Amino acid sequence: MQQQPFVLPARTTLVVMGVSGSGKSEISQAVATTLGWRHIEADHFHPRENVERMRAGIPLSDDDRSHWLDALSEQMRAAQAAGDGFVLACSALKRAYRERLRAAVPGLQFVHLHIDHATALQRVGARPGHFMPTSLVDSQFATLEVPADEAHVLILEATASREALLADICAWLRRDMPEVALVEADAASVAEIDSANQGSQLGAEPIYEGRLARAFDRLTDGMMAVLMAFMVLAVFTNVVLRYAFGTGWPGAEELSRLAFVWLVFVGVASGMRRGELMTFRMIRDRFPLLAQRLVDSLSWLLVAGASLLSAWGAWNQVQYGWGNHSTVVGYPVVLAMLPVLGCMAVLAVLALVQLVNLWRRAPQASLAHAQAE
Repeated sequence: MQQQPFVLPARTTLVVMGVSGSGKSEISQAVATTLGWRHIEADHFHPRENVERMRAGIPLSDDDRSHWLDALSEQMRAAQAAGDGFVLACSALKRAYRERLRAAVPGLQFVHLHIDHATALQRVGARPGHFMPTSLVDSQFATLEVPADEAHVLILEATASREALLADICAWLRRDMPEVALVEADAASVAEIDSANQGSQLGAEPIYEGRLARAFDRLTDGMMAVLMAFMVLAVFTNVVLRYAFGTGWPGAEELSRLAFVWLVFVGVASGMRRGELMTFRMIRDRFPLLAQRLVDSLSWLLVAGASLLSAWGAWNQVQYGWGNHSTVVGYPVVLAMLPVLGCMAVLAVLALVQLVNLWRRAPQASLAHAQAE
């Protein structure tokens, strides 16, 4: 069966309409920012021919607006399909235009910013660079069909302050609060479950929080950035020298491999501190809470033991290779084992810290159980 796209209710849609100079763009943008909805500016979807006609002072006909209204309908449907509320700034002067938009989004809401002719003329004249000239203000009022008797319409005076208009529109949109609150709660619940699913599948909670952890993260992030930049620069420089000048840098590949070793082990230590390493909990989560603690304790003890063994082996390699040098570049080969030694030591410490935290914190239900509830 084909899954149908999720569509938000009509209560999360709005068209701010009115003649030129009523303040549609400014007010609609303010509403969209306040509510966190998508903003759609209808002027951006006029064909070039329409813009040139308006710039020349020629009023648009119904045929001229046909493709424009289709494009706006497509934008509204795309926003709904993406799960976004939207605010459309559109003149929507005729009832036929509004019905065409309602056909695309049933239950579409409108806010009409009412303005008198003199104020509209003054505002349009004060907009330098806009394609709408003052000569078309008369045609705007001649075309306007006030939506006084239409459903889901709020009429406000455009001469009110921006703050007052924003407050009135938001209050009107939030009418019937229980329904809106239920929609928002459902969305929050979906987001919380998605977050829990990601946490249960991809990793665990961070190990240790505080100033020391932030300093460790800054250090490891900086080291990884420097190492990656060095690898890219070394390889790129060697390629340019080889193919452009017929020469090369003999140590580029060797130093890039050394930087890659450091990058991997620094990244492992950083990822473990942040809880970003993958975990497998499907069987563990089926146990009682006490058994989960015991399994986790055994796991962290094994991690600490394996890390200490690896660190001990790396230390032996450091002692063995202290007097050896690279044949190409001449650096001490011990540099290749230092990141292993440091990373494994850090992993052992983090595992022991997590083991202590495991018994200091109150037991919590697993993410899988929380989602089932």
